Amino acid sequence: MPSAKGLLLSAVGKLVLRDTKVASVVELAPTLRAITLEGAGLRDVAWTAGDKIQVLLSSLDVRTYTPIEWTAGVTKLVVYDHGDSPGAAWSRRVKAGDACRFIGPQRSLQRHAGKPAVVFGDETSIGVVAALAREPNLTAVLEVSSPEHVTAAFAALGTKANIACIARSAGDAHLAECASKLAEPRGAELMLTGRAQSIRVVQAKLKTSGVRSEANKAYWSVGKTGLD
Repeated sequence: MPSAKGLLLSAVGKLVLRDTKVASVVELAPTLRAITLEGAGLRDVAWTAGDKIQVLLSSLDVRTYTPIEWTAGVTKLVVYDHGDSPGAAWSRRVKAGDACRFIGPQRSLQRHAGKPAVVFGDETSIGVVAALAREPNLTAVLEVSSPEHVTAAFAALGTKANIACIARSAGDAHLAECASKLAEPRGAELMLTGRAQSIRVVQAKLKTSGVRSEANKAYWSVGKTGLD
């Protein structure tokens, strides 16, 4: 079903949307794809690593992604094939030559240059980790279903960062290990992303250790769709 934001963007598209074409779709690992977009509208754009874009899907839903790079006329996204969501369905069927329209880039998560940073998240956070890793001294702790798949995806992207992939376990017991690893790099800029419920649990565990996050950004929540 179309979203209210999707209907609005479709109605005013010529005024705010960037028109691009899909240049390539590459499977990084099962359920993870790199989608490269190109077009004249991507030139002379002010982009900072961590900025987001909002893609208008053919279903008139809107999904938010973090480009991992942006060069003259070209940008690249990493999309997680997450169940039956509109974004997952788009990533499974999209192919080179397809049109893609979006608004952005817009400010989302940014790190301070020259300062160590730590990111918590999951498969939906791969894009922001790859983008923020353009600056050195990045650590990421990700809760994932398949550590092997996510590790392979980062390797295919050429991401150079200290990345720990923690397998999910029953009752979210793995989040204690995640919080422990996040607390280790003292003095680093801490950003919590991914599933809203995990962010709350990890934030509470870190608080007991005297560690506070500087930015939180939930990309999805159990029982909800279309979080920004």
